[in-house]
Amino acid sequence: MLRAPSIAFACLVLLGACRPAPGTGAPLAIEVPDADADADVYVDGNYIGQVGSLTAAGADPLVLAPGVHRLEVRKPGRFPVQRTIRVEGGQGSEPVVVQAELLEDPS
Repeated sequence: MLRAPSIAFACLVLLGACRPAPGTGAPLAIEVPDADADADVYVDGNYIGQVGSLTAAGADPLVLAPGVHRLEVRKPGRFPVQRTIRVEGGQGSEPVVVQAELLEDPS
């Protein structure tokens, strides 16, 4: 049976393995109308935060590791926006810009 310190260590190792090496990957920029700044952002099924907090002035950019990622932007009462993003490796990758228009769900 795993003890709490072992589980915490395993989580730290996994989180470190998921981060891109310095100088690789590409920053993610999400553009939404002001009314949707409270929409939730998921990358590869993991909750990242709300669009407004990720795009706020002074916020560190979310850097995606090289490879293929699934981005989803969700807000109650709106249709979700889903995108598949391919990030090339290497130094100085261009930012990945996603424009997410969350259309109202009439149901």
